[in-house]
Parts: sequence; structure tokens; C-alpha cells
Amino acid sequence: MLFNQPNIRYWIRNALKKQGINELTKIQEQVLPYVLNNKNVIITSQTGSGKTLCYLLPILNKIDVNINKIQSLIILPTKELTRQVYSRLIDFKKENNQLKMMLLIGNNDINKQEKVLKNNPPQIVVGTISKVLDFVKSKKINRDINTLVLDEADMLIDMGFIRQVNELFSFVNSNSLQKIACSATTHTSLANHLSKYLGNTKVISANKSIWANDNVTNYLVYSNNYNQIETLFGLLSNINPYFCVIFCNTKKNADFVYEQLLNREFNVALLHKDLSSRQRKNIYKGASNAKYQYLVATDLVSRGLDIEGIDVVISYGLPDEDIWYMHRIGRTGRLNKTGKAYTIYENGIDNKILRLSKKHINWNYLQLTKTKELIEKPLQLRFKHKLMLDQQTNNQIKKIIGTQSKKIRPGYKKKIKQQILKIKQKKRHEFIEKKIKQRLLENNIQRTKHKKYH
Repeated sequence: MLFNQPNIRYWIRNALKKQGINELTKIQEQVLPYVLNNKNVIITSQTGSGKTLCYLLPILNKIDVNINKIQSLIILPTKELTRQVYSRLIDFKKENNQLKMMLLIGNNDINKQEKVLKNNPPQIVVGTISKVLDFVKSKKINRDINTLVLDEADMLIDMGFIRQVNELFSFVNSNSLQKIACSATTHTSLANHLSKYLGNTKVISANKSIWANDNVTNYLVYSNNYNQIETLFGLLSNINPYFCVIFCNTKKNADFVYEQLLNREFNVALLHKDLSSRQRKNIYKGASNAKYQYLVATDLVSRGLDIEGIDVVISYGLPDEDIWYMHRIGRTGRLNKTGKAYTIYENGIDNKILRLSKKHINWNYLQLTKTKELIEKPLQLRFKHKLMLDQQTNNQIKKIIGTQSKKIRPGYKKKIKQQILKIKQKKRHEFIEKKIKQRLLENNIQRTKHKKYH
């Protein structure tokens, strides 16, 4: 199926053509027939598969540009994601000047926004849930909209916006309202919440598995001669990416990596939550315009970051939650392009590697040699076996937590942790002692058998 269908307005087709978009992606082929017929849908598909156009095209196709009234609301969890979707709409406005849309996020001029909503309202509003709800409560947004979209719906719920989502649906919900939710991942909580709001809804998924991304090759890079940061530099000396995002688990690590790259005169920018909204906006704009070759970031931007040309993603260590690794590598290999994802090895992540391996992440092992060459060589991983506590031990720990004084005293958390650690250490020693005795017993049995037959 192509975008040049007669039921798609000509100016939309022109905009798509100028963006170099001629064919539908797999998820778009599945979704558009339903959404163009005004059906409610929940869309689940991996990052970079084209979910945004799954709702933008139907919205644009049914917007009445001759009516100055809000007809569609698109809700996202963060300012960065909101700006991205808004920028996609600008590409369509270039083909139809009558199209009017508005960006509703924090730090913008509230008086100016209120004036626009009152005197020259847009047909489409794209905004963060909190900001949109402020205008909903002040009755600056009309109830009779025809489409409501929750993009990155799982992130909205995971970030604790469920109450705001409840309030929004109680304001705009009607029998004629088309409701669309998009998510890169799905889980039971998300499904339960969305079914409550969206009612009789078609669930469409293009995912074989949320852990499957055939467009990205995964590498684990390690060295027996260099520390983690030097291994990173060794990797960078062997590759020449068009645009590379380096993800760090903490802001402290991101600052450190950024400073090290700057000291070596890399063309690099830094992006994390402690930067001002204006700084983040400027960095994102610069990255989109190929101003930088490297971007160091925390997981703040691994959800929904869509910058054309990202061909390499590097993880400076693995995140604690496996799903964040998938969000990271989802920044490359988008829309049927290929990408590479490198993880810089550090001590203590072996179990994380094993977990991802069990979820069908196929690792290619690369060793950085003394001469800083990359060679293919498997890494001998060391796994920590989790100590399983019996019910009696768990009850002891619960008793310690439950009997603590309700009055908060200095260092009380530390004391609790020390007591729990002491119990676990005792249990671990018992476990080791039991294993040793078992091994000695097995050896004795083998020796006895040997004497018997010889």
C-alpha cells in the first residue's frame, strides 16, 4: 500500500513526498485502515517503526481547516517528545497554510497562549499532559474535540500521570470521540488502564517481541588493558559514526564522559534533565541540524528521541532495567535502516548481559587489544548466583522493618540496612558451609567406592 491513495488529501501526499516518504511501514499498513475509518486503536510497535504517522495522517485527513476550533488533542509525557511531534506537523503546514496547530508546554508565555486559544484557536493542539490539563480546567479548550491521542502511553502511566489522564478523559470523553494510544512496549498495567479509557478498541501490534530489533547489531566491547573510559576512546578511534549517541546511567557519568570528550576535542553536546528547557531545546535543534557528531545523554532522551542520521548508539554501562536498553538502541535502525549498538563493558554487569541474552539479544564480542585494535573474541563472563532466602529469613527481615520506630532518627535507614545485611551474610555463610559439606561428603563417597573396587 502506498501513500498516494485517493482517500488521502493531495496536500498531505505532497508533504509526504517532499519528506521522502513513499511507502507505508508494516505497522502503518495494519493501523491506517482502522484509524482512517474513525476506529479506536491501541498501537504497539517498536521504536522507529513509524507510529507517529499512524495518528497524524488520519488527524490531518479529517481536520476541517475552515473551522477555527480545536478538533484534535495529542498528549505526550515530555517537552522533548512534544516538540518532536509538533515539528512533524510543521512539515505538513508548509503544504497548507490554513492548517493551524499549537504547542502547549511549560515555560511558554501563558498570556500569549490564552490569547491565541481565545481569539484564533488552532485545529490541533500538541502538548504535555499537565499543561493541557491546566487549559482544560480553565475552559480554554473546548470539550467537543473529535480525536484524542495518548502517545508514549506506557511512559505517561509509568511517570505517574494516571490521575491527570483520568481528569482529561472525564472532560473530553464522548461517544463520537476517536481515541488512539501508542506505545513501544506494553504491560498488564498499561492494558488495564487503556481499556478503561478507550473502551471497545482494536489492539494492533507489529511486534514479534518488544526485545526484537532486527535492524540493530549489538556489540559488547571490553579490554583487559584499559579502564572503561579508555575502552570508550579505543572504540571511537576504530569507528567513524555519522551521528552517535552515548548513553550514561547517571548524570554524574554523563558529565564525566562529556568532559573527557571535550578535552580530546570531540564535536560533542550534553543532554540531561538538569539543563534548562531552553538549553535542551537548542541542543536538540543543533543535533537535528547535524551540528554535532556525538551526543552524551542520560535515559531522559532514550524515550522517543528521533534525530535523523543516528547510526551508532553506545551504552557506557548497562541500565538497571532491561527495557531501557531497548529504548536506547531504538534510537538507531529506524524506519528499516540499520544501526549499531555498542556497550562498554564494566565489572558487575555480567548478570545484566545474561538477562538480555535470555531475551534474545545476540551479542557480538569485541576485545580492544593493547594496540587499540578491535578483534572478535568472546568474553568469559562471571555470574553472581542470587541467594534465595527461605520464609523464616524473609520473616526476620520483615520484622526488623516493621518494628522500627515511626520517629525518624538520623541514620535509621543505615541501621536497618546493616541489620538486614547481617542476616543475609549469615544465610550466605550457611549456604557456603552446606555446599562445602556436601562436596566433602561426595568426595568421601567416591573415595570409598574407589577403595572397594581396588
